[in-house]
Amino acid sequence: MLRRAAFFSNLLFENEMRDQVMERHGIAERDIVGLLAHLGADCPGAISCVPEGAPPGKRPGCLDVDYEILDGAPEISEAVPANDFGIATLPVEGALARIMASLRDHRRLPHDSDDPSPLAGVQGKVALAVLPNGRLGFPKSGSGAPTTHVLKVPSRASALASVALEHFATRLMARALQHPVTQTRVLGEGSLQGLLVTRFDRYVTEGQVHRVHQEDFCQALGFGHTLKYERNGDEGRAFTAAAIGRLLRATRVPGLARQAFFEITLANMVLGNSDNHAKNHALLYRAAKPDLAPAYDIDPVLLDAGVIHEMSFRIGQARMADDVGHGDLDDFMVALGARGFVKAQQTRLAGIVQTLAQAAGGLPRPIGKGLCDAILQQAHHLSESLELGLDVPEFDAVPVSRAECR
Repeated sequence: MLRRAAFFSNLLFENEMRDQVMERHGIAERDIVGLLAHLGADCPGAISCVPEGAPPGKRPGCLDVDYEILDGAPEISEAVPANDFGIATLPVEGALARIMASLRDHRRLPHDSDDPSPLAGVQGKVALAVLPNGRLGFPKSGSGAPTTHVLKVPSRASALASVALEHFATRLMARALQHPVTQTRVLGEGSLQGLLVTRFDRYVTEGQVHRVHQEDFCQALGFGHTLKYERNGDEGRAFTAAAIGRLLRATRVPGLARQAFFEITLANMVLGNSDNHAKNHALLYRAAKPDLAPAYDIDPVLLDAGVIHEMSFRIGQARMADDVGHGDLDDFMVALGARGFVKAQQTRLAGIVQTLAQAAGGLPRPIGKGLCDAILQQAHHLSESLELGLDVPEFDAVPVSRAECR
């Protein structure tokens, strides 16, 4: 029963948007069924939670008839912008600007709007679809049609640079890995910006949008969202490397999933993303056994002074990225189900670190300067502790918070 409750609770909001739904409808915080009655018609993946006797909340969507074009949305081109990091912004106006402003200022959609696809997470988000003409749109009411993208808008209190920095980090990880990485674009400019993210739990074929079932690692492990960090759990019930290893062994090709998770973890360390918790990894069900989902939510929190920089799960005995040594990586790989940290993986690690360090120099200035320095700092620490012998350029000091690290 506990695992079942955790599975469904992970389909719901974690933030003030969830509180707003509770207040509007008089629902208790632990009333998961009550919340799903209002938010469950279009959960992440292919799950639909609707009242008994109601029609299915989800159906494939026909791009030509099941969506309404959103006024003020720019045309989204599939072509990669000329700028190497794609920071060229797309201006927004009209209804889209109003939605983005409400997400920025109030963490919800405007009062006269209904979110057609509620999303779990701790940011202001709205789900949209990119139509054949490149315009953004919402599914028509009652259509049950899926969305194809998520638009994340930071709050006014957050640094506007967070949009560009997550975009940069995502593009950098895509350069360094062979495993798929989610695609991102920056929408808006000035004080109104958002990150448009392609959904990996959707696919389009012959003009129709289909859903693919996915489970984040919290769901797959039967953990509530409060256990998404190892430090919040207890022995036998925590987001540890051993727990991750159990999930990877259940995938369609465990060896590939294990290597991909290792590379994602190391790339996150270099990119300063210590917030790669259990809800930021997922399994994607396209066959009887799942695959490891593309890497997503790559946020360089090392640049945030008010955030604990302890890793979401230990690498061996190390809790901080700059403490990781060869023995820690060996223990980590054994916990994941491999023989250990072998020579081929050390060579691959050196290649990832070198690729990211070299690419960081091309980040646009001034906005990319801090991320560049953070990457070079992390690359320096790993090269020294693992004796990689890399020639890492000089960098400015990047503060690391060890507060509350236990």
